[in-house]
This record gives sequence, C-alpha cells and structure tokens, in this order.
Amino acid sequence: MAVGADVARLAAVAPDYVRTMDGYQRRNLALLILDGATFAFAISLLSETTILPAFVGGLSDSAILVGLLGAIYAVGHYLPQLIGAHLVQGRPRRKPAMLAIVIAERVGILAIAIVAQTIGTIPDGVVLALFFVAFCGYAVTTGLIGPVYGDFIAKAFTKGRGWYYAVSQLLGGALGFTAALVAERLIRELPFPLGNQLCFWICFGLSFLSIVFISFLREEPYPLTEPRHPLRETLVQIPGILRRDRPYRRFLLARALLALATMAMGFVVVDGIEGPLRPSDAALLAAVFILSQAILGFVLSLLGAARGWKTVVVTGGVLLVAGMTGAILAEGLPVYVLVFVALGGANAVTIIADPNMSMEYAPTRSTSVYLGTTSTLLAPFFIAGPLLAGWLAPIIGYTGVFVLAGVVAAAGLILTLTLTEPRRIDGIEHSPTEPTVVGQPGATP
Repeated sequence: MAVGADVARLAAVAPDYVRTMDGYQRRNLALLILDGATFAFAISLLSETTILPAFVGGLSDSAILVGLLGAIYAVGHYLPQLIGAHLVQGRPRRKPAMLAIVIAERVGILAIAIVAQTIGTIPDGVVLALFFVAFCGYAVTTGLIGPVYGDFIAKAFTKGRGWYYAVSQLLGGALGFTAALVAERLIRELPFPLGNQLCFWICFGLSFLSIVFISFLREEPYPLTEPRHPLRETLVQIPGILRRDRPYRRFLLARALLALATMAMGFVVVDGIEGPLRPSDAALLAAVFILSQAILGFVLSLLGAARGWKTVVVTGGVLLVAGMTGAILAEGLPVYVLVFVALGGANAVTIIADPNMSMEYAPTRSTSVYLGTTSTLLAPFFIAGPLLAGWLAPIIGYTGVFVLAGVVAAAGLILTLTLTEPRRIDGIEHSPTEPTVVGQPGATP
C-alpha cells in the first residue's frame, strides 16, 4: 500500500524510529480500535445534538439554554486545539499528554452524571448551573485531545492509516447507533430524569473502561524533537497567512458561513418534541444522526480522496440546506429521520473536509499552523450560531430560525462553488497517494 508524504519524510529522517513503531502497529491498532469503539458507544449517550437538548428541555423551557449547549461545545472543541498542539511540541512522547487529557475528560463525564443525580433534591436552576459547569469541563477536554491524539496516530501508523480511520469510523458509528437505540428505550420507558441519569452513568462507566486501552499503547520516544517555543510564536503567524493565501482565506469564509448555518441543529429535536415527536424520539434521532454521520463520512472521505476535498465541502452545503428545508416542512417522525440523515452527513463534512482542505492548502512547513488556524477561526461562528438562534427563537419561532439558517447555508454553498480546489492551485494537479479518512466527532476520546 502506498504511503503518505508525511510518512515518507518520517522514514527518511528517522528510519530506526519507524521500524520500531511498525513493530507496535498491530498492538496499537487493536487497542485504539477498542478504545474508539467503546468511547463511541459511551458518548452517544451524551449527544449534545439530541440527548442533552432534550435533558435541558426537561428542566427548563429556555431556548437560550438549549442554544448554550451548542455554543459551549463549540468553544471547548475548537478554541483549545492550538493549546492541545502546543502541549506535545518539543516532547518525545505523546502518550502521557494523551492519557492525562483522556482521564480529565472522563472526570467531566462523571461530574455530569453526579449533577444529573441531584435532580429533585436541589432546585432545577442550581442543577442546570452545575450541569453547564461540568459540561464546560468536558467540552474543553474534547478540544485539547484532538491534536494530541492525531499526532500519536501520525507517528503510530505508518502503514494503512486511512483504513484505520475507516474501520474506526464505521465500527464507532454502528456502536453509536446501537447506543442511541438503548438510550431511546431507557428514556421512553423510564420517567424523567431516571432514563437520562442511567444514560449518563453508562456513558461514564464505558468511557472510563477505554482508559485501560490507552494505558497499554506502546510508544517509542521520537528522536528528532525540536526546542519548545512559546505559544505566542505560533499565534503571530496567523495574520500573515490570511494576508498571503487568498484561496485559503476564501475557504475559511465559506466554511464560516456554513458553520454559522449549524445554529439551528440543536433546536430541530426541541421543536419536534413540542410538536409530533415523543421525548424518547430524541434518542432515535440521535441514532439516525450517528449512523448517517458514520456512513456518509466514510463515503465522502473516499470521494474527497479521489476527487478533491472541495467536492466534499460543496456536499456539506447541500446537506445543510436540505436539512433546514426538511426541518421547516417536517410534520412527522419519518421526515425528521430524513432531516437528521442530512444533518449527520453535514456534521461529518465538518470533520472530514476542514482538516484535509487545510492540509492541502498548507505549505509543508505550516501544516499544523493551518490546522490550528482553521479550528480557531471557525470557532466563533460555531459558538455564535446557537446563541443567536436561542435569542431569536422566542421572537421569530423555531421555523424562523430554520429559515434563517437555511438562507445562511445557501450563501455558504454558493461561495463554496467558487473555491479553488487545492490540488489545482497554479494549474498543477496534486493527487494523494493514500486516502485520508477522518473519524466522527466523539469517536476520538
């Protein structure tokens, strides 16, 4: 199997390191797949798109609080990524930082479960305040772990990395789908908040189990570490990149519009529960969302590798427009299922296209900076969208929010059609030697 350019460079400068890591590859592959699968099942019981909005809705009728869920998750997931990358710069090993963040993430999940257990013993307002504090801690760790985990994967798998991600994504999606069905039954058959509480405790138990798999990973100290630099030296590069690189700047603008258009995703299930859906249908739609994300993410990854990642970005815009249109017209569960098929695919595009477009736009020496810049600059739009939707919902209604999100998505879609495909910049066709497939959100612990 052909290897990527980064693997070829690694083998050229550190051949002994690559040979040693190759000897650990089967062990690490098995452990990371087990870890990802276990965590995917667990975290599906804590979905910020369906399960948690319904949980918050059971304690308060405030649309702003529902919108705050998406905003907090976006802040935690996107803004700390440059810090996460900085944590492993100049260090010969990735595993210690990865294990520390993974443990902290599980502590956040435990805090959510404990807070949910206090419902009925303390005022709902206090429960909500404590829940959001715990959720903030959990969300931040999901951002910190991304670059660290990805860096470990880059060093651990010098062969077949694309298929590792593909297997992890499909297996995680299948288990996440199963977990969401389990959640649907628990929430449907048990009175509120008992079903939610049980979901959170199962989530914690399984996610804690995955720490064992991480602890048994094998890693050789990387021999070519560079001196550690202050974080500010990375940050000062960003304005210059945006001034010089017009195609990358246009990509960020298009993605910013599509990120803002996700403002209404957390409100679709809330609107449905106020209409034709039952509360337990939130878990069913979570299952649809997860399965769609896994399957469409796998297909779109192969499409992007073969045809270029611009095609995937455009597809994401189409799926968002379709999802918001369906949310406006939905009158029963079958239509809501189709809506969440589209939204799951659109969410997969965020995870698949953003890093791959960034890597292909980036000069070789600036790959990590481009990746961090994309996450950091898109974060405000993922954050502001749900908050804006929560503020507007009492004024224009959920349908009005869906219309606004659809219009913004359409504007983003139009702009994506004008993007320059990175492989065709300067008239040169660049073809990757190996597909890059990126896992679904939440499948990386």
